Amino acid sequence: MATIGIDIGGTKVLGVRVEGHDVVERRVGLVNRQPPDVAAFEMIESLWTDDVDTAGVGLAGLVRWPEGVFAWGPHVAGTDIDVRAVLEEKLEIPVVVDNDANGAAWAELTVGAAQGYDNFLMVTLGTGIGGSVVIDGQIYRGGSFAGEWGHMPYDPGGVLCDCGKKGCWETVASGPALVRMAREMLSINPDSSFANRLESVELTGEAITNAADAGDEIARGLVAQVGAEFGRGLCGLIAAFDPDLVVVGGGLGSIGESIVGPARRVASDNLHGRSHRLLPPILVAALGPDAGAVGSAMLAQSALDGEIFRENT
Repeated sequence: MATIGIDIGGTKVLGVRVEGHDVVERRVGLVNRQPPDVAAFEMIESLWTDDVDTAGVGLAGLVRWPEGVFAWGPHVAGTDIDVRAVLEEKLEIPVVVDNDANGAAWAELTVGAAQGYDNFLMVTLGTGIGGSVVIDGQIYRGGSFAGEWGHMPYDPGGVLCDCGKKGCWETVASGPALVRMAREMLSINPDSSFANRLESVELTGEAITNAADAGDEIARGLVAQVGAEFGRGLCGLIAAFDPDLVVVGGGLGSIGESIVGPARRVASDNLHGRSHRLLPPILVAALGPDAGAVGSAMLAQSALDGEIFRENT
């Protein structure tokens, strides 16, 4: 039997069809500010086969567990949408709807970089910063919304975040933060090699990190700055949770050492009690940007098998 997993972020929707633990089909589309139930249904339809027995959807935002209601998110359209109920009515199969970082954490715990670890943090870095807490091998959700540390106050005098507050952590460490800094640099140095390198491509976090990896000094400086801010924020999480491991995923985090390398160095230098403790390993997600979709499929299959709680209370 097959399971479909969907990951809906601020800009893209990623869908996979999974058989066992193997991805047999993968598709990517643009969200275009569609409500999450619409975007998820369209992607599920494109991956549908007669042997699909369940589906999982991960959303970037506040998702009420286990009801599967999308309450709100700064990067996804709509509020208080009963995504699970809508999809189950249309598809006539069980559906699990959760935060996308929880799906990513479940995938990394099951088949990825966190195998063998019972206590770790999943931090997703892309359009924003999301996360998941795994304690004793289970996802800790709090009341439903644990892991939204991208919106922890970080720089009170900083720029306006998409959530409506100023100075959230993700305003200095995310794909949009990197793009914003790059635009500022391009306005100052319009004739630089950095400007020439990027003039024919869309200005994205990935394009900037590619320029950095190709040796452009301005790009390397910008990426290192975002990585450093990311690392400082990780210090706070490590101080709060003392995890055995930190896994970094998401569209930008999965790029690898360009971002994670500077973050790891800054986290090591600024770790609370650094003379008396070791920095936990900070690893790139083994499943890369697919972790959220794959994990959503695995959560749905685990729910169908009775391994996790999904019934309404």
